[in-house]
Amino acid sequence: MKRKSLFLAVATLLAASYVNAGQLTTEQQIAEKSAQIFHDTNPPAMVMAIIQNGQVTYHAYGETAKGNHTSPTPDSLLRVGSMSKILASELLVKLADKGALGLTDPLQKYAPPGMTVPEVSHGNPVTLLSLATHTSGLPRLIPGQAPAGAAPFTWPDRPARWRWLNQKPTLTAPWEQAQYSNVGYDLLADAMEAAGKKPYLQLMRENVTGPLGMKDTTTQPDGAQCQRLMEGSGIDPAGPCTDTTAAAGNGGMYSTARDMASWMQHLLNIRHSDKPALRAVQQAMYVQRQQLKSITGLDLAGKAQGLGMGWVFIRPSVDSPVMIQKTGGGGGFMSYMVLVPGEKTGIFVSVTKVDLDMFSTLTRETNSLIPLLLKAAHGERVSPAS
Repeated sequence: MKRKSLFLAVATLLAASYVNAGQLTTEQQIAEKSAQIFHDTNPPAMVMAIIQNGQVTYHAYGETAKGNHTSPTPDSLLRVGSMSKILASELLVKLADKGALGLTDPLQKYAPPGMTVPEVSHGNPVTLLSLATHTSGLPRLIPGQAPAGAAPFTWPDRPARWRWLNQKPTLTAPWEQAQYSNVGYDLLADAMEAAGKKPYLQLMRENVTGPLGMKDTTTQPDGAQCQRLMEGSGIDPAGPCTDTTAAAGNGGMYSTARDMASWMQHLLNIRHSDKPALRAVQQAMYVQRQQLKSITGLDLAGKAQGLGMGWVFIRPSVDSPVMIQKTGGGGGFMSYMVLVPGEKTGIFVSVTKVDLDMFSTLTRETNSLIPLLLKAAHGERVSPAS
């Protein structure tokens, strides 16, 4: 803890000296606030990428493994967890644009031979869009335990989840309620693989990560990449650096803060932009909260106003417009991304600890950075107390 206390003390003293001199810049305030987030959440390591008015800055704290005295960098490898779902939703839109599939196609169209997707409500099947918006009626997880010694994000594999679905489990009708579903996104990835007639990771590289130069965003890290993987901790076991393709659509992606920054610039229409129509489809709100009987597992970073394809919409406040966000966690890491479409503003942050109370603090304080970024981008004077 000494390293954290010392860092925060230095940051506070520097900030105080700038305030006294009337010279505290926006950049210095952002650095101070990011250091405060690290202190308040207290993980072994934290990396943050901030997009402000289109420009990227990085902040990193702690050490990549306990006691190694090595600071993380923008190229330190991490697990983005459920942010994999947003990558999957972008791939879904790209494949739809190419005519390989339709957003409202029933999942049954892409089921393996002999497998049947239950239809709870006649004429209202599970569709790719309902899977992407967590309104398919599928549960968060399938019943049962992973095999002993299974690494994070390696179970259930494709055969296991389809066997479960083919047994006609009790589901709710699509579009009636929202239930965060990991298995739903794994089935969505299976459908995209069937529609695209190529392995999922190959489709992702060809359509999303490759064109953006996201060389470290993968489910199959090589030896050199594994050497850069930070050490996770907390209530969810870290596990080995291994192939996590089994959960590629749900949470199996590895990445770096640098890759996430490149992706945010793409999503915010700063560089390597999609056609406006594609971006609109991917970042649209498809269901509003009041249209649903209930929402479960989607209010972690703030009460959801509505749901997109993986994205959760946060209500506007006095200080900020509507934001879209995605949380991710597992395998010793927790990550968060929040964007303000149309403002070229966004934040990605990842910590090497799984702790839900800590994560609540992380998302709340990260969200509180957005008004500061927006005020500075609009040329407004930002007071040191903001």
